[in-house]
Amino acid sequence: MKIVELTGGYTNKTLLLEGTDPLIIAKIYHVNNTDAKTEISALKLLTHSKLTPRVYDSFEKDEWLFVTMDYVPGVNVQALIDQGGLDQAKTIYEQLGVYLATEVHSIKRNHGEAELPVLEESAIHVHELEFVPSEMLSTVKEVLTTLEHGEHTLIHGDYGPHNVMLSENSMFILDWEWAGWGNPLLDVAWVVWFVYLHYPHMAKELSEVFLNAYTERTNIEITGEVIRTYSVSKVIQIMNRIKHAHPDVQKEWLRRLEWTLQTNFGVNKGND
Repeated sequence: MKIVELTGGYTNKTLLLEGTDPLIIAKIYHVNNTDAKTEISALKLLTHSKLTPRVYDSFEKDEWLFVTMDYVPGVNVQALIDQGGLDQAKTIYEQLGVYLATEVHSIKRNHGEAELPVLEESAIHVHELEFVPSEMLSTVKEVLTTLEHGEHTLIHGDYGPHNVMLSENSMFILDWEWAGWGNPLLDVAWVVWFVYLHYPHMAKELSEVFLNAYTERTNIEITGEVIRTYSVSKVIQIMNRIKHAHPDVQKEWLRRLEWTLQTNFGVNKGND
């Protein structure tokens, strides 16, 4: 076996164990990394889904947490969208809607023993965000009063093409550090939010194919106002994570929060 350190896009030390069959990677985190423990729990819950890397083992030693899992080679789906045209992007977003409805949100909170956080708890904590202007904070609080408290399902937490890998005509969902139990609208809204922010010239078309694929397989009604509400909720979650970050990072997320509050996510999808 030869150990090769992988670089690019990793927030932890990731080692490829060459010589294993199938190829295995080892991720190494600090033992106090709660996001790492969340990802391990989510991947173990999904180990038979064939949409995530298979986890073989996880253990702690001294100050470190080790986890071994399948190595997933391939192409990041967001890179394909950036390089391709609208038709390819629509095909990808349709598949994202199918996977989210049938493989992720089909797992209910009472499914089993997975130790995952409840995401709504961090979505409404706004009182500690001292870098958010008071007027904007008042608007946020008003928006968040319309959050629904429906059935909790498994939530990816950062679902979208940036966290999906295409490998030999199969799509793998990666990076489950922000997973948890919550309202499925958190994931749905975040996909639409991402489209409107990063692909405004294709936002209407991509949102439509994604939401059509998703709502055809669920009984959830989705409106533009719902998208805005849950997008604001998700942005607040992230702002709680970066409240001690560099001022430039905070400034960028303030800009995104203001943009989210002002954007018209013009959708209306659902099944009776």
